[in-house]
Amino acid sequence: MRSRWKRIRYQREWVGLVLATKLIPLCSRRVCCYIAQTAGALLSFVDRDRYQVALSNLEVAFGDAFPPKQRRRIARESFQHFARTMVDLLWSSRVTQENFSQFIELENFGETTRDTGPERSLMIACYHYSNFEWLSLACGFLDLKGTIISQEFKNPSLDPIFKKLREQSGHELVPRDRGIMRLYKVLRRKGRTALLVDLTVPPTQGAVALDCFGLKTSVTSALAWLTERTGVPIVPAH
Repeated sequence: MRSRWKRIRYQREWVGLVLATKLIPLCSRRVCCYIAQTAGALLSFVDRDRYQVALSNLEVAFGDAFPPKQRRRIARESFQHFARTMVDLLWSSRVTQENFSQFIELENFGETTRDTGPERSLMIACYHYSNFEWLSLACGFLDLKGTIISQEFKNPSLDPIFKKLREQSGHELVPRDRGIMRLYKVLRRKGRTALLVDLTVPPTQGAVALDCFGLKTSVTSALAWLTERTGVPIVPAH
């Protein structure tokens, strides 16, 4: 019975995502912002478990700097910002090589591209912070194309849709299975890559423990491993 309901849920998620990829690009930017604000606020109300985690994280990070009412507002706005990032990704089929600069402003990009060319490899280190989806999109349009490890969804039918959206500016997404060795070979061939470095990784999978706002967290050590073996520089970006 449980597997049956899971299949039904996965089918509904797939249908909803397909409809969103068709309908969101028809909307104006103003409407997209409204959709994201509404969806994010609704999600913070419906997904109480993650909302409570957000409140707890704010309390751990800032202590008594913010009263409870302000912590609730910040947590809600965090949900809204993430929803905006996802809506922007769905809308990005309207973003092209010719018009992307109308929507995405860049700072210090010249520092990254100085002396770069096809013969220079680099690794971009990025967090799930700000609009990380459009950061990737802009890099592709600016000829910083790379091979990127993708985080698979629990619902595998969603993966091809997100893969198509994320590859539209020239990147190549590869699965996590043997992904680090793929990136190693890419960098040895003078290729480029980007990694989201704040994903929680089990300690048995080449992770390193860090102190984060007074709590222990386990994150990937892939960038350190790759740069030690290839000498390729790491460029932080957000």
